[in-house]
Amino acid sequence: MSSHVPIYQLQSFPHHESNTLFYMTRLEKLVQEFKGIDQPHSHTFYLVMWLSAGSGVHTIDFKTYPIRPNQLYFLTPGQVHSWQLSPDAQGFNLFFEPNFFRNRFGSRLHQYPFYHSHQHLPLLEVTQQPDLFTNLFVHAYQEYEQHQPNRSDVFLSYLHILLESAARLYDQQLTGINSQYFSRIRQFEDLLEKQYVHVRSVAAYADQLGLTPNHLNHICKAVLGKTASQLLHERLLIEAQRLLTHTDQSVKEIGFLLGFEDPSYFVRFFKKHTSQTPNEFRQRPATDR
Repeated sequence: MSSHVPIYQLQSFPHHESNTLFYMTRLEKLVQEFKGIDQPHSHTFYLVMWLSAGSGVHTIDFKTYPIRPNQLYFLTPGQVHSWQLSPDAQGFNLFFEPNFFRNRFGSRLHQYPFYHSHQHLPLLEVTQQPDLFTNLFVHAYQEYEQHQPNRSDVFLSYLHILLESAARLYDQQLTGINSQYFSRIRQFEDLLEKQYVHVRSVAAYADQLGLTPNHLNHICKAVLGKTASQLLHERLLIEAQRLLTHTDQSVKEIGFLLGFEDPSYFVRFFKKHTSQTPNEFRQRPATDR
């Protein structure tokens, strides 16, 4: 039977300082001090993780990525992840509350392609300038540990440089995409995140964006090779898989939570898109999903 996935707050972590909106630790230290941190869990905060050495796998929302040196991982609040690290794994974990960043940089947090998207990879392979990121993380960690005057402001500056540097490299993977189209996709995903349970009409989303349904579909296909309906269905499926894996709620209860008044319709929807019934998915080992 599935069990509830832990949801960690900053206060959950060893040596977190009360009322501090950020936290940083070495990855190898976190693994030693926080038993079970490698098991599936989610957060109420944002995460950026730097892997400087080691191997293994990192699973984020049912997609598994091979761990290699010089990788950056990005997680948004609510995403479920787990990992299996080799004993020689090294790096840094940097956590921060949304308001820590937004108070100075406003909506910029929502504009990064690696955050708030179920379509773009939460991973950046740093093949260029790996020393830049190593140095930024080392200096940010020193600032975190030393408690110098204006520590929060300086630490936020390091975080901002890290995310902007990552965004520049990440954007190189998106060359050829109309920047206005990408902005529209982000707006559509923001609406989906807030409304996917209750709003199932592409026309309703298109209307909120000031677009026709055909133009919204054109944008989705141009950027992602998928229709707007596919993005909606994928968001529903991710949530269904999370609930099936990490809660004890029945299939009927999960279907109701996701806006399916008829349990049989939820089963048909799930099977159509995964080739499994919800119960079949729930009974399969996690490594086979």
